[in-house]
Amino acid sequence: MRAAVLTVALLVVPAGAAVAAGPPSATTGAATSVTQSGATLSGTVDPQGMATTYRFEYGTSSSYGLQTAEVDAGAGSGAVDASANLSGLTSDTTYHYRLVATNAAGVTRGSDRTLKTDARPGPPGATTGSARTVSAVAARLSASVDPNGRATTYHFEYGTTTSYGKRTADASAGSGQSARSVSATISGLSSNTRYHYRVVAGNDAGVTRGRDRSFVTLRNPRGITASASPNPAVWSGSTTVSGKVSGQGVGGAAVALERQDFPFGGPFYLVGTKRAAGNGSFSFKVGPLWAMARLRVTTRTTIVAASPIVEVRNAVRVGLRPRRVSGGRVRLQGAVSPAVPNGRATLQKRSPRGRWVPMRRAAVHALSGGRSRYRFTVRRRGAYRVVVLPRDNFAHVHGTSREVSVRR
Repeated sequence: MRAAVLTVALLVVPAGAAVAAGPPSATTGAATSVTQSGATLSGTVDPQGMATTYRFEYGTSSSYGLQTAEVDAGAGSGAVDASANLSGLTSDTTYHYRLVATNAAGVTRGSDRTLKTDARPGPPGATTGSARTVSAVAARLSASVDPNGRATTYHFEYGTTTSYGKRTADASAGSGQSARSVSATISGLSSNTRYHYRVVAGNDAGVTRGRDRSFVTLRNPRGITASASPNPAVWSGSTTVSGKVSGQGVGGAAVALERQDFPFGGPFYLVGTKRAAGNGSFSFKVGPLWAMARLRVTTRTTIVAASPIVEVRNAVRVGLRPRRVSGGRVRLQGAVSPAVPNGRATLQKRSPRGRWVPMRRAAVHALSGGRSRYRFTVRRRGAYRVVVLPRDNFAHVHGTSREVSVRR
């Protein structure tokens, strides 16, 4: 039996012979240098050993519709960079794009990617801010300005109406892409006056005006005059403190009356407040007064003015009642309020020339109701009165009775 013979044919490829290649690979890359109207597209292409070209397709949808010129990518093996510059794009628009590579073995399309062109720079943004460090004659105005990428200047308009009428000098807000804080100081203002203001920013794309805002300058009181009448005031009676605030914008300013009572060991306390008249004048009625008091007037304003202290003396109240007694005599007597245990009463008679002449003195005595009393007896006709010196460490000053006439 003859043995079977198996013949195997082997394919031997000579060294250096070409291997059949396939379509190229294409990878879509990122878009760079994006502007309002252009961009640079990138990617990589592997020719797979065959002569290859590439292009980019682009458009406002994934249907594209536009493409760049074909570019030679060579015939090597391995990825090579691909790029193309786009121009004539529409600002603020989203574009789709992809890389497409072609050789004799086929066409390969990279993945879809997008870019958005820059927005067309418009006028700057302008937002009016608050007024700071407001004084009687000046203020610092603030705002924010967004140049939108273009060289921009700004200024403030201001005045006592929304017509403004005055403005600050132009200043640079730069050319950045974001809002920045700006400010300007205005001076020479009138006190206690409302001012309107707004920021105005401009560049070569247009002008933007911020909204209107306003502030009121401070009142500027410089001093206060004050006096009391009557002074001294009679015990349990009242006095009127009047005066005037000087300065700018003082009409209608709030003023306060403050009081400190004898023996002046405690603080001043508030008696009352009111608005000064248009010319700065004011008046307060103060009472009842039981002893000497100190009074002062201050403004209730940011800039404060105060009057000198006014000391209002308090005179004891002296009563006088004549009463006839035996022997043609007349008794002059009365009560003294408040009680003055150490007080002294002096009887006075009016001379033919009109002068009051002391006749005699007497001590005072205790009387119910927190009072003191005195008594004199006279025989001669004439006009009489009694003066009581309290001698109570200056809590009160002397008081004088009414005048009475004594006839035979």
